[in-house]
Amino acid sequence: MITPFASEYYEISFVLILAAFAIPISRKMAIADIPILIVLGILFGPVLGIINHTFAINFLTNFGYVGIGLLGIMIILYYESHHLDLKIIRRHFWRILSLDTIGIIVTAVVGGVIFSVLTGAPFAIGFLFGAVISPTDPVTLIPLFRRIRIKDDISGTLVGESLFNDPLGIILVTIAIVLIDPTASYVSLFSTISSHVGVYAGTIVYLLAQIIIPSIIGIIIGFSMIFLNRFLNFENLLVALLLGVVILEFTILEAAGLTPFPAIIATGAIVGNFSDKSIFWNREQNFQENLSFLSQAIIFLLLGSILTEFQLTNYIVLGFILTLLMILLVRPAAVFASLMAVRKKGSALKTSNRLNAFFSLVGPRGVVSVVMSTVPYSVGVVDDVPILLQYGPLISVMVSFVVLFSIILQTIYVPFLAKYLSSEWIESV
Repeated sequence: MITPFASEYYEISFVLILAAFAIPISRKMAIADIPILIVLGILFGPVLGIINHTFAINFLTNFGYVGIGLLGIMIILYYESHHLDLKIIRRHFWRILSLDTIGIIVTAVVGGVIFSVLTGAPFAIGFLFGAVISPTDPVTLIPLFRRIRIKDDISGTLVGESLFNDPLGIILVTIAIVLIDPTASYVSLFSTISSHVGVYAGTIVYLLAQIIIPSIIGIIIGFSMIFLNRFLNFENLLVALLLGVVILEFTILEAAGLTPFPAIIATGAIVGNFSDKSIFWNREQNFQENLSFLSQAIIFLLLGSILTEFQLTNYIVLGFILTLLMILLVRPAAVFASLMAVRKKGSALKTSNRLNAFFSLVGPRGVVSVVMSTVPYSVGVVDDVPILLQYGPLISVMVSFVVLFSIILQTIYVPFLAKYLSSEWIESV
């Protein structure tokens, strides 16, 4: 008889082996590996039942009490922020800022209205769904843009948007839960702040605290590691040091109720832009690259495996319709509203209808949304909120479908879209 302990390790080993097969399969089929990983997850998850649904969702959301999803995002964002071009961020600062504020709010509101119309849920629940699904996904965009080699000003704007919009998405989820149940324990920090300064001022203070404090911490830690290494020379142990420091950042900020992603991105950007690029820093970067790739493979496999046969049978059509509306209606509305707000601001990247169309059709949802989709039902269970107990599972299922379909569709059509709209956007290899 196989014990539960052995069964989980069998499944972990199978996920790792399956991830390795995705690369040669994608090369043979000449398509991106992300859809292959998701399809393999669906095939060996709900279809064949080899990867257990309970294992997949627990591994993704509860491993180490936070889930391999968030831990994987931490590793991916830290590595990818090594390549963050600060000059591009400065050139397109206003555009990125607008997409990460106006764009994400429009997404939450319009997406919430559509969710309410399609499901009959109250708008407060719809807005909660919109808030969960509002952040775009750097984990999908970064390898996609690396594959099609789109020009830095374009890819940098969209990747910059996706790197920095997670905190506001998390804040919108908090506000949505406040609207449903202001006494919920999940929103205690926000409630404490707003009780002193009011809801509107509290929202601003909470937003600034979630972004500025972690960013400052991340910048200080990044420069500290560089200066410490100059005096102590950690050599090959830079790998362990930086990984340990990033995990510590994540742990401390999560425990303090602050989103750790701005700190992790800031640390990675400082290390990537200001370290001396010695052989040991290069080894650290290569190690993080391999760990990042492994994290991506596991995450996308699990995304396909968390669905059940019942969900595939009963919700796949609604999920596909909702995805198309998010891609073809909600995302364009959010992008055009954002770009109109900054059309007079200077930018090195000229605005055109073709470029606006490209921005509006590129914005896959990702792992942060999947992880956050478990929050409504969890809050309902902990604080006994009937409406969250009723609609929490539906939010989770619909978010999973939107994430899966948006990733699959956009990894397939974005390369063709870029070439169709302008071959000048593609860099020669």
